[in-house]
Amino acid sequence: MNVTDPIDGHSRRDTERMKMALAAGAIVGTWFWDVANDRLTVDEALTDAFGLDPASPQHELRLEQVLHAVHPDDHAELVAAINDAMVRGGRYAHQYRARNAQGQYRWLEAIGRVDLDDTGRPQGFQGVLIDIDDRRQVEAQRDQAQALLRSFVEAAPGVVYAKDRQGRLLIGNHGTTELIGLPPEQYVGRTDAELLNDPVQAAMVMAVDERIMSSGQAEQLEESISFPDGRRADWLSTKAPLRDADGTVVGLIGTSLDITERKAVEARHQEIEERYRLAVRATNDAIWDWRMTDGHVIWNEALATLFGHTLMESDAQWWLDHIHPDDRDRVDLDIHRVIDGDGTTWYGEYRFQRADGSYAQVLDRGAVLRGPSGEPLRMIGAMLDLTARKSAEAALAESEERLRFATDAGDMGFWDVDLVNDILIWPPRTKAMFGISPQVPVSLRDFYDGLHPADREAVHAAFSAAADPAQRALYDVEYRTVGKEDGVVRWVAAKGRGHFEGERCLRVVGVAIEVTARKLAEARLHELNEQLESRVAEEVAERTRVEDALRQSQKMEAVGQLTGGIAHDFNNMLAAVIGPLDLLSLRLGESDPLVTRYIDMAIDGANRAAQLTQRLLAFSRQQPLQPVPVNANRLVAGMTDLFVHSLGGNIRLETTLAPDLWLTFADANQLENVILNLAVNARDAMPAGGRLSVATANCTVDRDSAEAHPTVPRGQYILVTVADNGTGMTAEVIAKAFDPFFTTKQVGQGTGLGLSQVYGFVKQSAGHVKLCSAVGEGTTVKLYLPRLAAAVDTLDAPTAGSIPAPVGRRERVLVVEDEPAVRQFSVEALTALGYDVLAAEGAAPALALLDAHADIALLFTDVVMPEVNGRQLADEALRRRPDLKVLFTTGYSRNALERDGVIDPGVQVIGKPFSVATLATRVRAVLGEGR
Repeated sequence: MNVTDPIDGHSRRDTERMKMALAAGAIVGTWFWDVANDRLTVDEALTDAFGLDPASPQHELRLEQVLHAVHPDDHAELVAAINDAMVRGGRYAHQYRARNAQGQYRWLEAIGRVDLDDTGRPQGFQGVLIDIDDRRQVEAQRDQAQALLRSFVEAAPGVVYAKDRQGRLLIGNHGTTELIGLPPEQYVGRTDAELLNDPVQAAMVMAVDERIMSSGQAEQLEESISFPDGRRADWLSTKAPLRDADGTVVGLIGTSLDITERKAVEARHQEIEERYRLAVRATNDAIWDWRMTDGHVIWNEALATLFGHTLMESDAQWWLDHIHPDDRDRVDLDIHRVIDGDGTTWYGEYRFQRADGSYAQVLDRGAVLRGPSGEPLRMIGAMLDLTARKSAEAALAESEERLRFATDAGDMGFWDVDLVNDILIWPPRTKAMFGISPQVPVSLRDFYDGLHPADREAVHAAFSAAADPAQRALYDVEYRTVGKEDGVVRWVAAKGRGHFEGERCLRVVGVAIEVTARKLAEARLHELNEQLESRVAEEVAERTRVEDALRQSQKMEAVGQLTGGIAHDFNNMLAAVIGPLDLLSLRLGESDPLVTRYIDMAIDGANRAAQLTQRLLAFSRQQPLQPVPVNANRLVAGMTDLFVHSLGGNIRLETTLAPDLWLTFADANQLENVILNLAVNARDAMPAGGRLSVATANCTVDRDSAEAHPTVPRGQYILVTVADNGTGMTAEVIAKAFDPFFTTKQVGQGTGLGLSQVYGFVKQSAGHVKLCSAVGEGTTVKLYLPRLAAAVDTLDAPTAGSIPAPVGRRERVLVVEDEPAVRQFSVEALTALGYDVLAAEGAAPALALLDAHADIALLFTDVVMPEVNGRQLADEALRRRPDLKVLFTTGYSRNALERDGVIDPGVQVIGKPFSVATLATRVRAVLGEGR
């Protein structure tokens, strides 16, 4: 049977606090302790409040596990409170700190009760925890404020009191009690008329109080006071309105100090005080007087004027607390080093907080007054507000910086001649105009010695006129200087004005700018004017040449766009021709020789059309390139057999390979085709035989060699030169040589795409091509390919050879192609090669098939498709299946696979049209490589 306490005042208060805690959400946990069986059960909230294992609510705990989170300073007292409750039973309430799950100590109040059985033994102990951390902080601040107020009132010298609006005393200190002659409980709530024996004095005091409360203005006045014992004294009283939170005057506060003795001393020291007062006003400093014994500090009114703090007295800690946190430790250490040592003076700069929360930059100085034994008694000092000066310094620095930026932007240098002290100020830019190093000091002698002898007289006259008070002329002169250190002659234009004080010139200040280039330009202009007619003709010719080059460039670009578009469509059509013919040839085999011959003829014609398309793409710079580091010497040397078979017996081949040739970064196959194409053109230009020269060289185009390589930008190149001594070309033919479909050969002997293909490849490889030719002397073509500076492995020249087409191993391939004929050919070709094939006409059905068939090993997709292109499809497919292999096919270069015509690294692509053998090789290669 449990024993319960009657509901007393504590219980009612606990009940009310519980209700309030529940309403405010302050309850942080509940517990129940089965004391008889020593089983403690807590909820999840209390687990968090004590930083226990989150699984604790599902297990029974021991009291020691919970007490482990209690603050060490509160542990013993908590244990005692629990033991006391266990003995007496009934209501239990205790406050202590506990560490929560975040490792923070917070104040908690435990409210519960202990149930005792008939024998007085505890059976159950249950209750709740309330978070009172915020309340404890508020109570601590309140107690501190009240204690501070009581301490201040009682410690304040003289009389300190407060009255309500009717003049009734609300509070008074010891001085007030002594003045009235009654204890506080007898005078609080009464007026001066009721307390003072002198009714005239009381009426005067109340009249003054009423005036201050009515005006709302504080006053300081001297009053003659009569004590109950008959003594009279002079008091200095400071009275101010007492306001509530809304600013309404609800009473009066006042302080009064006995100044009887001081009044006597004032008569003797009035002159000294007046001097001190004038000094304080003159310095406009915040004067402070720090008493070491108790830390009391007295301030003058400048504290309010400068910083907005209206208090006249404080302690040293108040001053220290108002120093910026970043400066506080340094200032505290410095000033105590002087005080605790044997120093007498201290000064320091720091930031001091104003009443509005902002900070002022101050310079503080203080002197230590010591006793007979050297002990510090007082320290008197003054705070100077440096904010305005610092702002001025910052503004001056900013102004000087702007001046420097302005002079630098204008490529000017300034100068300042101090005539009083005979000083010359020159920045480095001005010194440079006189050929003097930046760090070398200068004087007026350096200025005059640095002038060209022919200009000294005119400069001296202009400067004298500017410094003459009667003339005050503008100093505006151009002169030559002779460099003191380098001897270089420079032209300088200078302007300036004198600064006068009355009839005396103190300084001449101005700017100077070097105008050597302008003077040279003027001389050059004079020379050009004398040769104007010839120069105009040259300029017109140059402009005509540039305009012709621009028109040619625009024409080539327009033709390139047209041919690229034609090639794209043509490749798609050829893909639907070559592929099916190739499949048909494979299926028929040698069963019908006549049909086989017809198929071979069709394939040969389609392949020639494909080669023509490839040349169109090359000219339009839209062919996909796969550049690698190439050693041109090794490539040319490997082409020997090709040259022998292509040139014939009446052409003498000469190759000149430069030693230590740089590497270039190009498509090796295409570079070989270009060189071979140029060799074949040279052969055709030498029908009766001749000499063909192929040479390599390192070529650096810089300022000195630019004339030898016109129109080629500066840089380092690999130069491949193909030259012949054949028939040569006329100027008209040279102008059209790179145009597509332009040819001088007879009908049926050429397509007119040879040189245009060369032009397109070199430009697409970031290079340049030059054509030089003369009728009867031969033709020279120079290929400038950019140097590859990195040290990398080179690729051998490509070699011809036939590789048997590999077959599939029943891997599953997903074909995505929007052209039905090409899609059908791709499906049948891959099926014939031994692959399991799925097909889709676009990205959406392709992704659906990819999700439905986890065994798809290869995605074979066209690049140019409506809505979602092949690259976007591949990116999404790889996101879903990172191990998926991808092979692209395209008949066009300008697509998502390339940057500036170069295929992205790691991308596998097969160009349209393609044969079954090519398809088989590329598919097998992609499936066999690791990602």
